Amino acid sequence: MTAVSAAVTPPKRGGVDYSKFDNIVDSDDEKPATTSKSADEKAPATPEKVHCHNCMKDINKPLRCGICKKVSYCSQKCQKDDWSYHKRNCKKPEEPKPKASPEEKKVKKEAKEERRRKEDDEKIIDDDGEDLNWYRHREWKPTQEAKKEFRPTQINSEEAAATMKTSATPAAGSVWNAAGTWEDKDVTSLAQSTLREKLSEPTLRDIDVAGGAISVEEVEKVEGDASKPVIRGKMRHIFDLSFKVKFSFKWMDSGGQQQATGSLSITDFTNDAFSEDGQNGPVMELSFKDRQCLDAARRLAVEDVIGAKSWPPSAGTLTAALAERMKAWADEYQEM
Repeated sequence: MTAVSAAVTPPKRGGVDYSKFDNIVDSDDEKPATTSKSADEKAPATPEKVHCHNCMKDINKPLRCGICKKVSYCSQKCQKDDWSYHKRNCKKPEEPKPKASPEEKKVKKEAKEERRRKEDDEKIIDDDGEDLNWYRHREWKPTQEAKKEFRPTQINSEEAAATMKTSATPAAGSVWNAAGTWEDKDVTSLAQSTLREKLSEPTLRDIDVAGGAISVEEVEKVEGDASKPVIRGKMRHIFDLSFKVKFSFKWMDSGGQQQATGSLSITDFTNDAFSEDGQNGPVMELSFKDRQCLDAARRLAVEDVIGAKSWPPSAGTLTAALAERMKAWADEYQEM
C-alpha cells in the first residue's frame, strides 16, 4: 500500500483559527540594515551650477559684475537689463582692516590696564568693609611709650598782653567775628533818612534863568538799599538809592506871574557814582507838569540850567548843586 501523507492542520485555539495571521509582518519591526557605503566612500557633492541673475538660466561661462563680484550673467544683454535693479545694492567689497602691529597692541593693552586701575581706585567701598583708607584711626593700637601728661604752657604778663592786642579785635566788623569772615549789616533806614536831610537842609538857592527863577520845593521818595558788609576782614560801604526833587519855575510876562512845576528823578545812585572815570553816574530824568505854559525857548533854557543831560553835571546847574550834596553824603556814609 502506498503511504499517503496528510497535511497536519494546526489545532484551533478556543475554536478560532489564527493561522491566517502567521504571514503578516509588523511595520514597526526593524529590518536588517542593508549594505551601505562608509562615510569615506560617499560620492563627492555635485557643485551647484551658476545661474544668471537676470534670466535665472544655468550658465557655464559666467560674466561676473565688475564692481561687487557677487552676481553673474549669461550675457551682456542680461547684465544691462538687470542693472536698473542691481545698482541699488551694487558696491565694492570692503577692504580688510589692517592688522595692528605689536607695538600698537602693546599700547592699547597698557591703556586698558591703566583705565582698569583708575576704576578700581575710584570704587567706593561700603562702610561695612574693612578697606577704608579715610578711617585709619580705627587701626590705631597702643604703643609701649609712657603716657604723657599735657599741661598748658605758662606765659608771663607781657606775652599775654601782646597776644590779646593782636588777636582780641578783628580788623573790621563785630567783636564776635574775630576770623573776619562774611558779615553784613543792613543800614538802609539810616542811609535813606540821612540822604533826605542832606539834600533838603539847608534849602538849595534859587537859580535865575529866562526872566524867572527855579526853586526846589521838596525832596521825596528816597528809596533803595544800603549795607556795610565785612569781606575778608575789610568793611565795604555799598548803597543803591534813588530820589525825586520837585521844583517850580516862576516868571513874569504881560499876563502877570506865571508858574510851571516839574520834577527831577535820580535813580541808580550807587557807591561808584563818584569814581574817577565818571562812567558809573546815576540815571537822571527830567519832566514838567505844566509844560504847555512854557514856550520852546524858555523851556530849553530851563532844561539847560537844570543840567540833567550829563554826568558829572556842568557847574552852576541845579544838578551840580545836588551832586555836591550827594558827594558830601557819600563821604559821611563811610564814617557812619
